[in-house]
Amino acid sequence: MDDILETRSPGQDRCPPLAAVPQAEPVTIRLPPLGRGLAATRHPQAAEVSARVLEWADRHLTFLPLSEEDLRFSLRPVVLFPEWAYPSASVERFADLSAFTTYFFAIDDTLDNLRGGEGDGEDDDEGFGHGELIRSAVDACVRAHHGEPDLTSPWVAAYADVLDGVRRRMTPEQYTRLTAVCEEWFGACVRALDAPLKDPDLETYLADRLLTAAAEAAVGLVEYATATDVAGLRRSDADLEAVCQASRRFGILVNDLFSYRRDLFSGGPVGNAVTVLRQSEGLGLQGAVDRLCEELDAAEAALHTAHDKVLAGPLGARPDVRAFVKGILEMTAGNLRFSATTPRYHGARLGLDPHEGSILRLTAERTVVLSVEERAG
Repeated sequence: MDDILETRSPGQDRCPPLAAVPQAEPVTIRLPPLGRGLAATRHPQAAEVSARVLEWADRHLTFLPLSEEDLRFSLRPVVLFPEWAYPSASVERFADLSAFTTYFFAIDDTLDNLRGGEGDGEDDDEGFGHGELIRSAVDACVRAHHGEPDLTSPWVAAYADVLDGVRRRMTPEQYTRLTAVCEEWFGACVRALDAPLKDPDLETYLADRLLTAAAEAAVGLVEYATATDVAGLRRSDADLEAVCQASRRFGILVNDLFSYRRDLFSGGPVGNAVTVLRQSEGLGLQGAVDRLCEELDAAEAALHTAHDKVLAGPLGARPDVRAFVKGILEMTAGNLRFSATTPRYHGARLGLDPHEGSILRLTAERTVVLSVEERAG
């Protein structure tokens, strides 16, 4: 983990503190070793491409209803995700993936910001509330997907630009599948605003999160990163589909675990698996964290089992299948590394090795990894 803290410009490793719940007290949680069978590597052109993507974001995403400071601190940690998730992609595809994921993360941050109380689903004082925001995004998505971009809309202009490289390098069938699941994601966001889940159990919550987290789109982006098309094989091979299912589940759980601090102090009704377990199973905080980590271990075990069965079976001789399942493991490992270290969730770059057990103190300002002395205090 020597490269965990990459060199960045001053100010890029810290996000503004979360002050929406000033009365909330810091909490401490214990984490066991996680994802020991998932080794993350960083894309060799990460620094160069990330700088280009940030320049792109500064040009295309200033229309989002975030302050300049919030936008700056939202985008820089996000660029870390594709650096770790797609380490083997060609430079051209890696750049496309970086812009694509940055666009969607920025929209997700905007929605979280609004859910925190800056609107009520109708127009606010500035004429741009929850409903108008997300419905503009849906309109942008559909128009751009179908080749009818209204470039006077900043939503559409930015998204059309994101899609340009992806469309040129995908097959028509892949592009149709990817845009369909993106439209599904926007629709799920609308439903989450209009009718949020009421007291779900874990499995009900995870089924909903598969949609609101665009989990299926993540699989399509792995196809793009690896220049493969295995959708037909997934439909006919249960083990290959099981690789994707286990990765999706692991990704949702690991993001909820490490984003709990942000959700806890944000003040908004943002769903989180830790909160769901506390409410549905009557667990304390540490008990809910322990249960979630057990689910993570089970998802990782299922991922490796399905992966090994694919490689040992008839599909294992196919180079495209081998490249795809390798890409799934890389993306899953990269998501763990990103979630465990990003300022997006922790307020500051966190020098945490998820493969080792740790004790974390969650505060409104940041996540702190406690030293041996602090643990004893």
